[in-house]
Amino acid sequence: MELLLLRHGESLNNTLPPAEQVPDPELTALGRRQAGRLAEVVAALAPAVVICSPLLRALDTAQPLVAATGARWLVWADAAESHRAHPGDGQPLEALRRRYPGAGFEANLPWPGYPGVETAEQAAVRGARLAARLRATFAGQERVAVVAHGTLNGYLLRACLGAPQDGSVQIEQGNACINQLLLEAEGRVRLLRCNDCRHAQLP
Repeated sequence: MELLLLRHGESLNNTLPPAEQVPDPELTALGRRQAGRLAEVVAALAPAVVICSPLLRALDTAQPLVAATGARWLVWADAAESHRAHPGDGQPLEALRRRYPGAGFEANLPWPGYPGVETAEQAAVRGARLAARLRATFAGQERVAVVAHGTLNGYLLRACLGAPQDGSVQIEQGNACINQLLLEAEGRVRLLRCNDCRHAQLP
């Protein structure tokens, strides 16, 4: 299985100092353009499934990709960002269903507010759980895209690569970046690209 791990486009909070940041921020105008460009680039790789965080910035990044590919769109709670400054953020599930009618929200989605503030250890466990679920669920798929977040992506990448989660391995994640991994049947992992943001450098 090939895994395309993507970060959302620029959000409002990416442009604000910490004291002014808001819960569940929307994409900026630049972020929406980045999402459109990301969709163009990733659509050429034809993912069969798009997994997404339930936060607005990830959903709005995934939406043009789903439209461009016709891929199945699934929303999983474990793809939400970690260490969030706003542990109660997220929109009510019914509001999300109305806003994103094409998305399939997992049964019993613990939302909004999941997982709340996490320790690094708890986030590492969640990243490993998400990596295992992706392998188990989509082992027969050729290519799967995941639209998530900078910090969560780091935990997921380290889990896939077998890298330590103790802070000694830092993985940069720019807005709308692409990480591409080949998860082989024997458990081997090939990292094809990491934090590729060339397509997102827009004026």
